Order: sequence, then C-alpha cells, then structure tokens
Amino acid sequence: MTALYIAGLGLQTVAQTTREVEAAIRRSREVLFLDTGVATKPFLETLCPRVTPLYERSYSEGRPRVNAYEHMAVCVVDAALDHPPVTFAIHGHPLIAAHPPFLILELAHALELQVTVLPGISAIDTILADLRLDPVVHGVQMYEATDLLLRRRPLQPDVPAIIWQIGPVETCLHSMRVSRPERFSRFTAHLRQFYPPQHEVAAIYCSPHPILPPAIFRFALEDMGQYAGEIHSGFTLYVPPAASRPIQDYDLLAKLYSVDHLRNITR
Repeated sequence: MTALYIAGLGLQTVAQTTREVEAAIRRSREVLFLDTGVATKPFLETLCPRVTPLYERSYSEGRPRVNAYEHMAVCVVDAALDHPPVTFAIHGHPLIAAHPPFLILELAHALELQVTVLPGISAIDTILADLRLDPVVHGVQMYEATDLLLRRRPLQPDVPAIIWQIGPVETCLHSMRVSRPERFSRFTAHLRQFYPPQHEVAAIYCSPHPILPPAIFRFALEDMGQYAGEIHSGFTLYVPPAASRPIQDYDLLAKLYSVDHLRNITR
C-alpha cells in the first residue's frame, strides 16, 4: 500500500492539477506542499483536512538551497512514517528541476516506504505551448544554467536549446535579491562560443495563473544583462537554432516514401 505520494500540481495549480493527483490527495491524511501560489493552500484544503506549507519554513535568505531540500524531505518522510498515506505536492512536475523528491525517494527506499510518483504539467509543457514549439522537428537540448558553466558543456547551434534556472545562475544559495547585469556575463560569454552575439533568444516565465499571460523577453544574446532586473529564479532561456544541419544520408532519404523499403522493414 502506498505510504507516500509525490505529486505534481502543474504550473497553474488549481487549473492544471490532474484528477489523478486530486484523488491521491483526497486519500491522504496530510498534504505537505511546495508552491508559492496564493490559491494553492485554500485549494488543497478542499481536498485534505491537514495541509502543511513547506516553503517559508524551509528556505532562508543567503542559506544553501540544499538545506531547504533536506528539511522538506525529513518533514515529508516523518509524516509518512507517522500517519500514512501522505502527499508531497510540488509545483509543476515533481521530478523536473526539483531535488527534494529525489531526497524523499532515497529516504523512503531506505525505510521501505512505498512511494507513488504522479506527474504534473511542467514548465517543459508550457514553454512548448507558449513559444509554439515542436521538439520533435529539430530535437532539443536541455541543460541547467550553472551546470552548463561548471562543466563547460558544448552546445549544438543547429538544435534548439532550453536552459533552466537562469535566474539563480552561479549560486547554490537561496536569495530573492534582484540580479545585477554582471551576473550573466560568464553565462553569455559561454553561449557566444556557439551563437553570434546578435542571435535572438527568449527568456520566459510561464504563467502561474490562468488569467495572467507568460512573461517573455526577447533580446539579442549580448544584451541579456539589460534584463537582469526582470529575470528572476522562475525564468528559463530558450535559444533557437542559429543554423541548420544538412541531410547526410541520401540513401535513406530516397527510401522514405518507398513501398518496397517499407515492406523490407516490416512483416
């Protein structure tokens, strides 16, 4: 029997929470949640009699974010041990750009607690919708901004790039302070190894509420610092392709509409 649900609330919580997640919360004796939306707690209280917010009691200005993650994980697992089942509900998809669920999974495994992970609408889904993108056409490469710099990861300029967490780039400390333009100097210098300085990119913050539009800033790569004051921790950078890769396998190209070839590769 499931002792702990790890559930995604979607980007807009009330509007995007799935029926599957709602059912799990209704079955739970407590829901502990990580979401800063003003409507989240009242909404969850309609589904579960015991609702515990974790954001304010976990994060502290200037402290390592990992401390907050560990605190959340301990709170959730303690609740699951004491009065199962419980739900850890988190903004978006629970396993995308979120470390606490993996700490919870590790602790639950050590304690032999059965966990069920329930997906939610993520920023990936809303970015594709807001920017009108199909990731299948040209593929997609995705990296976390600070990790991109630490590992000096190369980028393919012919493949669309999605770079996560550009707002808190270059720090593992929690902060609500506004960024200076200099924060993005190293980041843009790395990208300019693969893209021209005038290449247009888009910084996007997907809407957290149905009546609000997404915040999208489009600018030349070299001008990213000018938007430092607007780019907070929720922003993602989309970098469209700067070139196209030519077809190399002309033999396969000639066979794509061949009936004989179809028969040779099927029964």
